[in-house]
Amino acid sequence: MERWLPPVELSRQEQALMKRLTRVRALFGFLRLHRHELFDETFQEQLESMYRTTGAGEPPHPPALMCMVTLLQGYVGASDAEAVELSLVDLRWQMVLGCLGAATPAFSQGALQAFRERMVEHEMDRVLLERTVALVRSGAMTEGERRAVSKALRVAVDSRPLAGAGRVEDTINLLGHAARSIVRVVSKITQRPPEEICRKAGIPLLLGPSIKAGLDLDWSDPKQKAAAIQILERQVSSLQQWVDRHLDDVVEQPLRFYLDAVTQVRDQDLEIAEDGAVRIRQGVAADRRVSIEDAEMRHGRKSRSKRFDGYKEHIARDLDLPVIVACAVTPANRPEEEGAAPIAEDIQRQRLRLGELHIDRAYVNSPVVGDVIRDGGQVFSKPWGQRARSPNLFSKRDFKIDLRTKTITCPAGQVEAFEPGDTVQFDPEECGACPLRARCTQAASGRGRTVSIAKDEALQRKFRKLQQTGAGRAVLRQRVAVEHALAHIAARKGHTARYIGARRNLFDLRRAAAIQNLEAAQRLMQQAA
Repeated sequence: MERWLPPVELSRQEQALMKRLTRVRALFGFLRLHRHELFDETFQEQLESMYRTTGAGEPPHPPALMCMVTLLQGYVGASDAEAVELSLVDLRWQMVLGCLGAATPAFSQGALQAFRERMVEHEMDRVLLERTVALVRSGAMTEGERRAVSKALRVAVDSRPLAGAGRVEDTINLLGHAARSIVRVVSKITQRPPEEICRKAGIPLLLGPSIKAGLDLDWSDPKQKAAAIQILERQVSSLQQWVDRHLDDVVEQPLRFYLDAVTQVRDQDLEIAEDGAVRIRQGVAADRRVSIEDAEMRHGRKSRSKRFDGYKEHIARDLDLPVIVACAVTPANRPEEEGAAPIAEDIQRQRLRLGELHIDRAYVNSPVVGDVIRDGGQVFSKPWGQRARSPNLFSKRDFKIDLRTKTITCPAGQVEAFEPGDTVQFDPEECGACPLRARCTQAASGRGRTVSIAKDEALQRKFRKLQQTGAGRAVLRQRVAVEHALAHIAARKGHTARYIGARRNLFDLRRAAAIQNLEAAQRLMQQAA
């Protein structure tokens, strides 16, 4: 396999180009000067390990060259087709790729797509990110400083919403989209026109410009609206049965993907009424599929008022160096805390230890928090609030909570025992006769005051103590560094996913983080000079 070995020394033409790369798109110049450090012999061997050496077929492009192309593509936000053209018409691309003056592109669009899939399959996007982390650390610290930091890494973790690339549809359009895709694939397999397949398979609704146009109903009439789903479900079932009868031997990908989608949508969105008719299920399924093309997209909520459909991007930012050390992507409906575990695993792969973890409250319930504390590290987060339901009532802070004896004492002196995670209910009779009742609870007669004790009440108490001092609040404010890093990621990538599926979007996030790290390395080296 051919290895990418571009020259280290600058040619006269490259020297002239480098003079132009001081303010605008300066990373091109940095990559030209340091490409041999980023793609050293060890990393090139790792990239080459993605390929089998059978001797059959055309030899692949040098993997390190293709990896550099993916970085340049992410840096300028180019599509695959545009990246091919830029390698031919942009002197900056040609300089970095070592092909100045080339008359033909250095790679093809298909080769770039195949290389990206190979990187995803072999986790080389994670290795690329780790390489950029190492480059920043080597450029910013002495060997002794690197050893000191590696013993107690201080990171902040946060997330941002990412809108999915798939189209979000209601139940009728989900079924219609999947059915239309099945017909399209069957048409390609059988070499028959889609119209013929629709008639033979008993789904004439697909002959119209859209499913709802084909139904041609008064959608304001509840009875006709209820009849619509019955008609569609019956015709989609007819299509499935026709496929099972005539294509039993070739029901593989991508046909299987759409057949499974129909089954999933039917199970999550439809139910059988008492009269035996099919109807749309009341309520929303816990893990409801919202798109046919992207099966992993989900309804999500970043806050009570902010909803979105897609994924959550998580990053861990080093607080001692301007570097993103790990990333994760989760479906939008999953709690933030699930993003912490894969980030911690990636940090461990780099032989780094979490000495301090600065997080948002949404991550507090992650097992990673307990692991950090057990290993002697520290966790910092804003505490949950203790405000009363009404300004005139006692709040939780007015109750004395003794974690050693596991007792809670109300302002009037009533004592109750508890276990972490309990909701304590004080004696209704004592609360009813208490002179402080009007200032304590608005519960109905015969009910006492309740107070919830968190499972991590001791940890929340530590967070509250931090918030009460200037020095503690300064420590909590350090987490703003990861918020800034996320803002830069959003500016680079946008707010909509570039790819389908969580894993490919993780590749895109890691690539963006790697580019951000390289820009940080450039700034640090300029400051050192």
